[in-house]
Amino acid sequence: MANRIIENPVPLILKTILKDKASGELIVKGENFEKRLYFIKGDLVSARTNLIQERLGEILFKIGKIGRAQFWNIHKLLEGKNEKVGKILVRNDILTQRDLFLALIYQVRIIAISTFSLFSGDWDFIQKIPKIPEDSSFKIDLADVITEGIKRLRNTSYYRNRYYYHSLKVNPVPGSLQQTLSQEIVKFAGLLKNFDNLPNEKIVSKLKIAEDTYWRNVVLLFLVNIIEFVEIKIEKNISKNIDEIIRLYEKLRSNKIDYYDLFALKSNATLDEIKNVYFSYAKKYHPDRVAQAPDPEIKEKSNFVFSEINKAYEILTDDDKRRMYDTKGHPDGAGDEAAREKMVERARTLFRKAKTLYDGKKFWEAVALLEEAIRISNDKASYFLLLGICQIELPSMRRVAEKNLQKAAELEPWNVEAYAALGLLFAAESQYKRAEGFFRKALSINPDHALSRKKLNEITGNGEKKKKFSFFGKSKK
Repeated sequence: MANRIIENPVPLILKTILKDKASGELIVKGENFEKRLYFIKGDLVSARTNLIQERLGEILFKIGKIGRAQFWNIHKLLEGKNEKVGKILVRNDILTQRDLFLALIYQVRIIAISTFSLFSGDWDFIQKIPKIPEDSSFKIDLADVITEGIKRLRNTSYYRNRYYYHSLKVNPVPGSLQQTLSQEIVKFAGLLKNFDNLPNEKIVSKLKIAEDTYWRNVVLLFLVNIIEFVEIKIEKNISKNIDEIIRLYEKLRSNKIDYYDLFALKSNATLDEIKNVYFSYAKKYHPDRVAQAPDPEIKEKSNFVFSEINKAYEILTDDDKRRMYDTKGHPDGAGDEAAREKMVERARTLFRKAKTLYDGKKFWEAVALLEEAIRISNDKASYFLLLGICQIELPSMRRVAEKNLQKAAELEPWNVEAYAALGLLFAAESQYKRAEGFFRKALSINPDHALSRKKLNEITGNGEKKKKFSFFGKSKK
């Protein structure tokens, strides 16, 4: 059964083949391409392609093994002959046997590595022992291919969106990978062992490295089976979670709670005691637990509570910061806090006014207010989401709309509305393939999301005419 690349990227099956030491044929197809990769006991042994730029003649020219004149005359050498181009080039002393051998290996690797950058198409893996001619069969380390393929990833959004709130289980780096992986990556894997039970979003801030660098390293280690993503279980009783979050939010807002009181610990608490409480709080008060709350302000309150918990943890687990806190109390001045709260409240007011303007179809006016709100508070997904939705209704601003909706999805990867809005944006621009991808992403988060289901059916329905969409529920003719 074929797997859609947008839902299951090709690197995931390569990971499985490597882990299980599987044998078989991987068929990857798209609108204008077909690639076939062959594996024996987890090793890549051969590959075929119909793409001109990945054929042997182009490969030889690219790596400088044949000149331009020889490249253009290849077709003359092939006339009337039922032989492979490599053999003909060797027989005509244009290429040595060793150069041909190395070029064929390079070609197989290029075909495999290119699958990392695919965004559309399908793949299917057929388990069997492939029959490959001896002169076309090699033994290429799949882990090495994956290591090189990571560099071809356009972005890591698939993995980031899916595993952002998962923690990591780090396995030892086997000896077989010690030479394949760089020392920097091996060291990074060892460093990750210090963050058991901590979600990825928190590890990034702890390591203080660029998020894209972090995710590329983590995805590499995931694909070569050194790390596993572990889901942080979410309680089903959302009403109870909301009530607890609101109570803690009001308490934190009314006065500065002592961090020891917040963690229900004494001032001489050990580091292990602090960590244990923090991990239990991280699961209990994580914003992901109220992702489906109907009121967007609940999510904002949850973000604030979680931020305060993280702030407390950061201070109480750092010797110098904890010593300063024990001596001087909260690092933030009361006056500064009051001023910040006043500005935050102004941003909320602007947001509420913008929602009213949007409902009245006054999109330009709403955009102006939302841009001002974001200048004050640039960490609110709801602000970026509404701004992007307004900009979709203004054709001249749709390119900016994409950026703002992507920002909303980045801030709240669990928020189905951000992906649905991106789907509507690309549908409005008649980019139906991209629209379909985002509607499917929204449904992967919430299978019951009615709007995404409806629009996806309209795009992929039985011969139905594709429509441009409006956020007001009526299709634009």
